[in-house]
Amino acid sequence: MIAPDRARAQIGAVAWIFALQFFITQVVVASAWATPFSLAHRYISDLGNTACAPYPAGSGTLVCSPWHLAMNASFVLLGVTMMIGAVQARDAFAPGRIHSAARTLFVLAGIGVILVGLYPENENNSRHYAGAALNFLCGNVALVLFGLAVPVRKSALAQVSIGAGVIGLLATALLVSERYLGLGAGGMERLAAYPMSLWQIVAGLSIWSRIAHPVPSGPAD
Repeated sequence: MIAPDRARAQIGAVAWIFALQFFITQVVVASAWATPFSLAHRYISDLGNTACAPYPAGSGTLVCSPWHLAMNASFVLLGVTMMIGAVQARDAFAPGRIHSAARTLFVLAGIGVILVGLYPENENNSRHYAGAALNFLCGNVALVLFGLAVPVRKSALAQVSIGAGVIGLLATALLVSERYLGLGAGGMERLAAYPMSLWQIVAGLSIWSRIAHPVPSGPAD
């Protein structure tokens, strides 16, 4: 019988590892486009655009994503797994205010991604971008805090967490200021968004590995 805290951590780990579906779905949905999908010039949200028309309205850029339902479902699923992982994997981090803040912010980030999926960019622009902003800001700050809440501060997971969060925050600032550094708007958006999803997979695998191969406790003093 698995102890409740161990079972909870396993659920959280699996939920975070499931972020892999987000990347697979993007590849599959992009493959349905009649024109080549540009990672540099097209936003992730364009894959969930429900119309087949110029976007933004009046522009000369045609957006047509036949499998937009799959992409929007993927956004919602990603947000749900972010929230589940944050709550269920809490025993894998050192308790305290830092971890509590990280967990809360990551749940808020998950809500942001759900809003992105429920309100496609062409249907409700304001709610869509409010969700994206909530995700980019809260999610990347949460990564830094998760890194500070890893029990062993100098561990690989701690360093990856902090590094990913810093990269995501810097990319978010550059995206907002429209400084793309040659990556294009879509490339910079991915640099702001992907650290969170990639971190989920890395953190989930790390937590699962620790559960499967626990480090023996030393002899009592």
